[in-house]
Amino acid sequence: MSKQNGYKIVLTASDVEMSNYRDNPFLAFSGAFSYRIPVWTTKNVIWRTVPLNNDGISSSLAPYGLRKVEAALLNYGFKQEDVITVQAKHLKKVIGPETKIVAISSMDPLGSAYVSFTYGTFSGFGGIPCTFYYFQQLTNTLQKILKNLSPKVIVGGTGSWQINKAAREMYGIDHIIIGEGDALAGEIFDKIIKGEEVPEVIDIKMSPKLEEIPTIVKPSIHGSVEISRGCGRMCQFCTPTMHKKRDIPLENILKEVEVNVKNEQKLITLATEDCLIYRCKMDGKFVPNAPEVLKLFKGLISVPGVEAVQPAHISLTPAVVNPKLIEDLSELMHDYCRYNYNYKPSLSAETGIETGSVRLMKKYLKGKCLPYEPEEWPDIIRQSVGILEDNNWGLVGTMLIGLPEETEDDSIKNIEVVDDLFKARIFFVPLLFANLHECILRNKKRALFDTLNNTQLEFFLRCWEHNLYMWKDIWLKPFEHNQGINFTQTMITKFVFSAVYLTFFSWRRDSLSKIKHELFREIAGVQPIQVIRNGIRTLKSNLLT
Repeated sequence: MSKQNGYKIVLTASDVEMSNYRDNPFLAFSGAFSYRIPVWTTKNVIWRTVPLNNDGISSSLAPYGLRKVEAALLNYGFKQEDVITVQAKHLKKVIGPETKIVAISSMDPLGSAYVSFTYGTFSGFGGIPCTFYYFQQLTNTLQKILKNLSPKVIVGGTGSWQINKAAREMYGIDHIIIGEGDALAGEIFDKIIKGEEVPEVIDIKMSPKLEEIPTIVKPSIHGSVEISRGCGRMCQFCTPTMHKKRDIPLENILKEVEVNVKNEQKLITLATEDCLIYRCKMDGKFVPNAPEVLKLFKGLISVPGVEAVQPAHISLTPAVVNPKLIEDLSELMHDYCRYNYNYKPSLSAETGIETGSVRLMKKYLKGKCLPYEPEEWPDIIRQSVGILEDNNWGLVGTMLIGLPEETEDDSIKNIEVVDDLFKARIFFVPLLFANLHECILRNKKRALFDTLNNTQLEFFLRCWEHNLYMWKDIWLKPFEHNQGINFTQTMITKFVFSAVYLTFFSWRRDSLSKIKHELFREIAGVQPIQVIRNGIRTLKSNLLT
């Protein structure tokens, strides 16, 4: 098939999701910020779209979910020459009269997920989140290209639930796939191409069996490989916990690692809800299976070419259940850490603390404590963070604000958690409660900043006070001392500190304006104009040397 006639199936995603964020998975959170920031810095500095293959059209890397769909289509029987994965700017080159389907993958198309919902519009810059803005850009481009063509447009991915009927009509979307659609992608696409009747909303309730989950055949952004799917703890605010936990066989995991490494992806990111309970007994207790976890990581680093392994998520309880596992794992991974802390290798992961309130744990998150009881949760938090920090782990810990029926006492318990861990090596991410489509609490009202009480607002501020106090010296030290260590990253960090300062300073609430101003003036220790001056000075110095 010639390119002039188009490829039968075109896979794509927005520019936000087609970036590797300078090979830093944690910088991907910047996609949740206001789109007005990237206009003059983020788009060119933090996230650029990934390189192209030798053909000058197809994308060398793609989001992991898109690679799964691609693999599923090939497994089903579609030919490689009929399927292409491209970035938004190259759609016009690959869509033509023979194109039957354009499939878009999106994690957060309308900016309704936790991080973008909390931080996207809560900013002195204003505007919708980047995820929303660039999804609009993609669909607008697509509608112009398809003006005289008739392929079906499909949207899938973890954020597809956000697109209601009105949004489908506005953005020219024919079908959305909700749920784990990778295993059924081949069958669904085949029916659409044959003109068979397919619902506008394909809501997949069943979880595919392990043997039905495809193995990627092309490299993914951040070298992502899936080691487990689902969680099973049944936290009521969360979507992955609603899916049955399945652990991917090590043989399949290593195949995906090899695919990535062969394509120069030397960082391997583990897609999982909790790498510390890989292949644990499914008896409802979530006790880590230490031999299997260590076997997994030994297998990962044994693949030639792997230079770093980055777990996406962990839970806190396994560290308390088996501190020796953390010690052994930290020793094993010493030379394969993506990040450093005080110039020493440090493992890192995101974890869900969510609340310090025993009452709310009993009501909404009982499974998170297992194998312990909700009454033990505050102690579990402290013990686990201590054990992980002793073994040189750094954590990004999410905490929820505005869970349904949250009281002032619950908010005070949250503040106590932050106070107890004020000098611990953890980066707190306070998030407004969001009623995600598949979560048990989907019919409850979302939390909004305008409806938070002073205690909830104080908790939000306290989290960021800790972050600025705890992390500014580590992040800014190389920049201030001009030691030539990752100039781009330290420039970005200085910008983020200034953006946070501007965000809070422009957040007009008279009762808190003074404390906000003083807090960020003292803790950040740097004004926006100083950032610019220091940046220019250091840039000149680096260029001269």
